[in-house]
Amino acid sequence: MTQSKITLITPPDIFQNNNESILFMHLTDEEQDAVTEYLGDHLDRDVNIYLYSGEENIDWIFYALSCSEHKYINIDCVNHITQALSGYILSKNNVYYKTSNLAEVYSHISTKRVDDIKHFLESIFSGQTTTPNN
Repeated sequence: MTQSKITLITPPDIFQNNNESILFMHLTDEEQDAVTEYLGDHLDRDVNIYLYSGEENIDWIFYALSCSEHKYINIDCVNHITQALSGYILSKNNVYYKTSNLAEVYSHISTKRVDDIKHFLESIFSGQTTTPNN
């Protein structure tokens, strides 16, 4: 059995291959730990992970949004750039988000709210459909 490979891409880097890509935006330390633990136990294929943590690189955000099949953003931790772009980001396909602040407001833009990052990861790696939080 071959071991799956993760390619981590952060601004300003760009990387292209045929692997599935996932974009994570504004993860907390706890969420980063949860992703590491989950992928260590469940990763069954090579993936690209785009990780955005607040760098001032709007072109990179647009690139990562366009090339990632799955996207997750923690709305409660956004910076001024992603706050300004949050409506646009949430309108894209396969963008799931977590928020405890203004959840009702964001639900008018997207119904793809999840309780935590584990629900998002399960939808990708378990073949399950994520049930949005309404």
